[in-house]
Amino acid sequence: MSEKYLRSRKRRGRWFHTYRRFEKEISLGVHGLEPSDPRVKAAYWVEHSKWEDSPPDTVTPAKGTFAWGLAAYQTGNWKWLNEYKESTKKSRRAIFKRYKEHQGKRLLTQISPQAIEMALYAKGGHGAVNEYKALKPVFEHAKRLGYIKQNPMANIEIDKPTPKELPTADADDISAFIEHWEIGTVQRLIFDLALYTGAARVDLAHIGRHNIKNGMLKFDRQKTGVTSYVPLTHELRAAIARTPDISPTFILSKRGKPYTVESIGNMFREAAIEAGMTARLHGLRKAFCVYWAEQGKTVHQIAAMAGHVTLTEVERYTRAADREQIVRLIMQGA
Repeated sequence: MSEKYLRSRKRRGRWFHTYRRFEKEISLGVHGLEPSDPRVKAAYWVEHSKWEDSPPDTVTPAKGTFAWGLAAYQTGNWKWLNEYKESTKKSRRAIFKRYKEHQGKRLLTQISPQAIEMALYAKGGHGAVNEYKALKPVFEHAKRLGYIKQNPMANIEIDKPTPKELPTADADDISAFIEHWEIGTVQRLIFDLALYTGAARVDLAHIGRHNIKNGMLKFDRQKTGVTSYVPLTHELRAAIARTPDISPTFILSKRGKPYTVESIGNMFREAAIEAGMTARLHGLRKAFCVYWAEQGKTVHQIAAMAGHVTLTEVERYTRAADREQIVRLIMQGA
């Protein structure tokens, strides 16, 4: 990233750093540091983000405050800028906003591990877990820049709630859906593609014929980045044959445009409710795993096709399932 508005000059043996733009020269508050010091660039990007992304009357947070640390993290942390999904950033920005409103003026050096731990304990549940994940890297970034000696969250442990079993499609759900939605409807197409590929809604919104390579459907799962390799079975080929030959994605609206992730999820939810199906779109992953288990595939092979990071998810879906009935319904509905 270019620091074209950064001005670093040495006067009488001491470095001075300013942000110069539109005839204005603003002190960055890091005078005396060498230009190569990461704290100089951090101060620059905090000031630059105000000019680029905020209203004209926005005041730059005081250096060393929690609000300043948030700005430094969001403008200078490589992982935040390059690795996090936009959905993750959106949820964490909401957390940052709340903490900034209540704790923004506090100095980073004055925020104790006990205060953070008490706040998270009071929050509890999944909310505490999400805030822990969002805030810990912010303090780590400040520590690595040299603004605090230790990350106050380094040794904090929180009680993680027991994950609830998500509703998954069983034989009755599959039967209800395929009897209600005929082949040729977009609802049935979403259902079949999800069932035979194991793709989540975020993947269904993007995959198309361009993902067909060497007799397989190959795509990277957006959530995990893991690549799925799904063989083109008779059932999957039949579903793909019902999609346009030339299009960016398998699933298109009446206007010939790809659906958004939210639209696919909403459409399937409404279709499932109308059909009397209790599981959501992610519930078809169980049926996907069971289907391939009946074809003689191992847990490792199913995991590779579905793009699962761990084997426990596949094992959970295939354990104690009514495989014969589910597969029979799948084959009848093809």
